[in-house]
Amino acid sequence: MEDLPNPFDFEFDESELASDLDELEVDDVPSTAGLSIALEFEISRVWKKVGKPYEEVFVAGRYRLERRVGIGSYGRVYEATDLELDRRVAVKVMALGDPAVADREGKALAALDHPNVVRIIDRGQHADYRWLILDFLDGPKLSDWCQERPPAREIIARYLEAGQGLDAAHRRGLVHRDFKPGNIMLHRGRAVVTDFGLARNAESLNGYESEQLIASGTIQFMSRERLRGSPGDERSDQFAFCVSLWWALTGEFPFGPATGLESYYKALEGPTRGGGAIKRRVRKVLKRGMAVVPGERWPSVATLVAELDDAASPRGWSWLGGLLVLGLTSTALAVKLMPVHQLHVEYELSKLDAAALEVVEQVDKKDATKTIGAVTAGYLEARARKEQRRFVGIAKFAAKELEELGYGHEAIDAWWMVRHLYLDLGDREQAFTADENRRKIEHAL
Repeated sequence: MEDLPNPFDFEFDESELASDLDELEVDDVPSTAGLSIALEFEISRVWKKVGKPYEEVFVAGRYRLERRVGIGSYGRVYEATDLELDRRVAVKVMALGDPAVADREGKALAALDHPNVVRIIDRGQHADYRWLILDFLDGPKLSDWCQERPPAREIIARYLEAGQGLDAAHRRGLVHRDFKPGNIMLHRGRAVVTDFGLARNAESLNGYESEQLIASGTIQFMSRERLRGSPGDERSDQFAFCVSLWWALTGEFPFGPATGLESYYKALEGPTRGGGAIKRRVRKVLKRGMAVVPGERWPSVATLVAELDDAASPRGWSWLGGLLVLGLTSTALAVKLMPVHQLHVEYELSKLDAAALEVVEQVDKKDATKTIGAVTAGYLEARARKEQRRFVGIAKFAAKELEELGYGHEAIDAWWMVRHLYLDLGDREQAFTADENRRKIEHAL
């Protein structure tokens, strides 16, 4: 290939070149614009645009950069060709930073293998930048897909998938720090969390006092501690997740648009906006995840996802199969739900099933005294028969309903029993959540 001309010796038509540069969007100058690889690629594009000889740009001598597909304050993403395996890949280049931290976090990201997290194929460092090679995802961003206003159940389903990916990162000790709809892609029908350019290993965040806000995430999705300059942790990711889903379901940010840091900071302590469009139980889950104080949020994203899944599901309980009485007519198969007092005629219930039925009936009647009595009977029977798993769901249902109906003391008792059922099952995380709910009600009384 012939030598490249010196741009200072070449005579350009200034108006034509200005038009070319505007079209190529090289006038945006984020922090990564000065990286050697970014400059090489932009210069190559200009020469190609004006029809002059140019050199192709490679990362690690193997990945040929084809086009820039994303740009942000912490990195640039290119579509590239893997010349060894003849496939499309995505290449993300970022400022090098601390080489030891970059190497540790690169290993953690590469070890993260989950269907709802973009797969990292290769990684490395150069003189002034580090790079990640990822699967190329050609689906739409969740932010664009949500603009088409799909049904709420589909939006929640995709966010549940994204939440599982975020939880997988947390379990690897990684904090995303820039979770938002624009960083989730739809690939073959499933949500995939991308853009871990801001991700940090939780260990490397210890003692990290402050950072430039403009380069540490998107303000509308940032929690109060992030706005103060904290690097954030898993609870900050949880806050961003809940804000993202709120926006997706309503088209509105829960605390309004970020017109300025000071006004947005104050808005975080005010009422949320647009919640009327969200199912009540889902809204409650999201509000807790957006609590101003990090300690008042869900214990983990895994717990948040479980609660969200439960809140979004239609009301129904697996043990109701015992209530269905089948009878054949001359024309069809009839399925009837019999009143509780008639069930002994058709079907002999165990004490545990009878207690579960009694709970549902008394909750429906809003009789708190009889509800907690039925929960207690079922709790004792479940522990005696070692069938805690069969009854813990109905006990949890009763606790939530009593709380929502305003029966604080009865709800406290119900949550206490839920806690001990989960402890019996060895599920300490759910037991902790139940105890938190109990303490919250006690504090409010």
